[in-house]
Formats: sequence, C-alpha cells, structure tokens
Amino acid sequence: MSTSQDLDAALQASQDHPIVIFKHSNSCPFSARAQVQIANAKHDIDIHGIVIQYAKDLSSEIAERLGVDHASPQAIVVNKGKAVSHYWRKEIQEETLKEQVNNLGQEA
Repeated sequence: MSTSQDLDAALQASQDHPIVIFKHSNSCPFSARAQVQIANAKHDIDIHGIVIQYAKDLSSEIAERLGVDHASPQAIVVNKGKAVSHYWRKEIQEETLKEQVNNLGQEA
C-alpha cells in the first residue's frame, strides 16, 4: 500500500474477511525477520504491506484511523474496518496471525 486509497480498499476488504496490515522498514533486522513470517502466511491470509520509508504519511494515517500507535515492524489484524489486535517485532508469528484471522473468519 502507498496511498490513502489503498488503505480505503484494504479497510473495505476487511468488511468481507479479516486482513492484516503489515508495516515494516526496508533497513531493520527486526523487519527482515518479520517479513519471513509474513511471507509464509501470505498464501493463507490477506496481507496489505507498507514500507514506512516510502509512505510515512500513510503509516501515520493507519495509526490514526485504526487507533493503534505506530511501531515497526507491525502487523495489525483488521476486521470490519477496525483493528482487533496488533503485533510488534518478535510477536509477529505466522501461526499466530493465521489462527487469529481464521477464528475471526469463522465468526463472520
């Protein structure tokens, strides 16, 4: 994602199914580790990524609209347009994200 319109589309998609917004840096070792977890999960869940160096304003907009303080790397689980949880650094785990998204999807 790189624009407000991309964020609007992601939040609209979350009306139909849970999504994950993944904010990360292209120069941080914590982000590199988190990217491996996200890459492993992307075949099973809808992930919308943002590289914060290229979209700082959008990163701030995400924090404001979802009410989640900015962190990087950060995975935010969104359902029905609202942040339901967020994970930072080593908390970003493939299985944790997949389990939460699947559980939310079953509640729909």
